[in-house]
Amino acid sequence: MKEPWAGRRRVTRFRGRERMNHWRERLPRRLTRKQRQDRVPKPILKLISPADIFTLMNFLCGVLAVMNSVDGGDGFRKAMYLIVLGMLFDGLDGPIARKFGSSHRFGVWLDSLADAATFCIAPAILVYNMFKDPSGSLFVSWQGFVAILSSVCLAMLGILRLARFSFYAHKWKDFIGLPTPAMALIVVCISACYYWSVKLEIEIEYLTSGQTVVLPLLFLFLSFTMVADLRYRKFRGKIMYLEGTVLLLLIVSLLVGFEDPVIGLTGSLAVSLIAFMYLITPLFGGRGRIWGASKWADLVDEEDVDPYMDHEEGLEGY
Repeated sequence: MKEPWAGRRRVTRFRGRERMNHWRERLPRRLTRKQRQDRVPKPILKLISPADIFTLMNFLCGVLAVMNSVDGGDGFRKAMYLIVLGMLFDGLDGPIARKFGSSHRFGVWLDSLADAATFCIAPAILVYNMFKDPSGSLFVSWQGFVAILSSVCLAMLGILRLARFSFYAHKWKDFIGLPTPAMALIVVCISACYYWSVKLEIEIEYLTSGQTVVLPLLFLFLSFTMVADLRYRKFRGKIMYLEGTVLLLLIVSLLVGFEDPVIGLTGSLAVSLIAFMYLITPLFGGRGRIWGASKWADLVDEEDVDPYMDHEEGLEGY
């Protein structure tokens, strides 16, 4: 015989304080005053901190670099030193944020947009305008096709790398994949060497004369290092001053090279050598630095995370 309560849902009965706590848990949680204030859109001027001004200067350099590279001619040289100048501003916003602080994470997302413009889009447009087919046959000639493909990969893979770091930026002590500023520096250095070689009328087949396809193919190959599972050392401390000195050297060579192209070519070759030394560092790091580096990446402790550290330094999330 079937019991009268069989098949029925068991109803839990509460009494007194237990019943009150039971229904209190079901009610929507009341927001605190600070939480309600965070949900109200703030004016832009209240969101901008001193570090965000340097981030905006980085973005401005990227926009101006795009404009100059479209003009061609001497605009290529101006676009190159504007991209390098954007790297200096990008390196300064982190220390400025740590010094003056910030009460929000607005700069995190602003830094991402600025880096995408200066280190992804601007180098891609520079490569396209410098190495496209002069006759205008973009998809017909081999030179035009390679120029389009390399510029598209530089922009697209760079943005994918930045998006990944927006998701995982707080977890890794080192870089997984070549940082976008390093990739932009390599593009600028090689493009500057090509630019000064043409100015000095140094003719090298497939490099500075005829169909220039070797350099765009090199950019196409190197662009995949930004999304590769390679581990790159993240330099901290006093070595950052050395990096700033290298960038200033490249800027000076691009500016002075307008009067003396030999100085421009010498400075570009020197910085290119330094950039390529950093590019091949995963080959000499032993286990966990070549392919599959993310499995061996060291994690950052939550208490050691600096909320004002620059995104491409890897801890705050752009």
